[in-house]
Amino acid sequence: MNKKEITLIIWTIVFIVIGGGLLFYGMSFNPFAWFSGDVTFTEPNNAPIPWGLLVIGYMFFGVIGTGVSTYNSLYEIFNKNHKERNPFEKVKLRNEWIALAVLIPGWIMVFASVFKPGESIYIYLSFRDTSRIAWNGVLYVLVGIGIIALILAIIGEKAERKDKKPILAYQLSKIGILIAGYAVTVELILDANLGSVFGYLSTWVFEFGSFMPLLFVILSFYAGIGMISFISPLYSWLRKEYKTDPSSTQKQNASSVATENSMYKILARDGLLATIAVGFLMLWWIWITATNQETYPWAQLLISGGWSSVFWGGAVVVGILIPIILYAVSYKMGNRATLFTAALFSLLGMFAIITIADVIPQAITWYYTISPVSPANSNWVYELRSIFNHGPLWSILPFGINYYDIVWFIGSVLLLLGIYTLGVLLLPLEEEEEAKHWVFK
Repeated sequence: MNKKEITLIIWTIVFIVIGGGLLFYGMSFNPFAWFSGDVTFTEPNNAPIPWGLLVIGYMFFGVIGTGVSTYNSLYEIFNKNHKERNPFEKVKLRNEWIALAVLIPGWIMVFASVFKPGESIYIYLSFRDTSRIAWNGVLYVLVGIGIIALILAIIGEKAERKDKKPILAYQLSKIGILIAGYAVTVELILDANLGSVFGYLSTWVFEFGSFMPLLFVILSFYAGIGMISFISPLYSWLRKEYKTDPSSTQKQNASSVATENSMYKILARDGLLATIAVGFLMLWWIWITATNQETYPWAQLLISGGWSSVFWGGAVVVGILIPIILYAVSYKMGNRATLFTAALFSLLGMFAIITIADVIPQAITWYYTISPVSPANSNWVYELRSIFNHGPLWSILPFGINYYDIVWFIGSVLLLLGIYTLGVLLLPLEEEEEAKHWVFK
């Protein structure tokens, strides 16, 4: 064990212990009283907008994790008979481990978002099949099972080529394509369900609810490609410092570089297409809300209201325009640094878009009903208040982030890094690399 491996082990422990500690500390004032049912998390709470950063967090991590796995698995499925055509064939295990590492903080947050964590088990003991929130938890578990099974199947496939047959992984490798198909199916269902939770809030106009599941499915590809484009160049740069193989020939190194460049070019192409798709959907969202009398208040919030800076600066400029330019340059020139930068901007834009998708449907409270879709023949109530009393039909609810929100979000990112570096230590993430731990041999 060399000095750099020891350093990686230390950083892994630091990330997991400190990140996990911050995550759990930030989600409750008194973690020891969770299971008594007497203590609630800081989110959701009785704030004007109750679904705050905790919910934004589990959507952010959850959609990225499913997107990485879905994108990676689709290339595996469509190239099952011609693996040499799969640009991610040599890194598919790394991609699936990225998906799992990102998804784990999302798991913690989605189960933590119940009102009383100590009593959360009753949600599932008396399961309500009409509850989209309950289905979120179930779907997260099903997605996790699919990703873990896919990781084991890929390890079994790699071990088989070296005449080693770990029992579970080897058997799963025989049905690897079926597992990949299952993973893609439940991941797309989870993303669509997340969208439906926010698309059909009682404060949102129901006719426009169907837009949100579509947005979340496209966002999963947008963010998944962004995460792979962010991690892959970073991993390659660090790997060159971390490990050199003196036995490899110059020809093999040239082939490896060519394979990487081809992969980066495809990531840039797909990232560009996904970003254009997200841009079209955001334009559509603004158009259908701004041109409809019942939904104009939400469009006004985004175009010129209190959320205009997040929309124009975070979503449009950072999340759409800059990535489009950088992805196009990276595709044309094959520059991995440009790809890395494009991915960084797209992930920042992803956070802005997810925040808007969560907060905007909750941001308005109506004076006479909880929804602008009023009962039959009752529109005059709104008009009466506006015309004769000169009063507004609605008010804008404030949204704030407190100290504990920031603490657990930082903890989530550190935990993600720790889980990923743990995979670097234990798993054969490189194409010709063997597992370093007896569990996976």
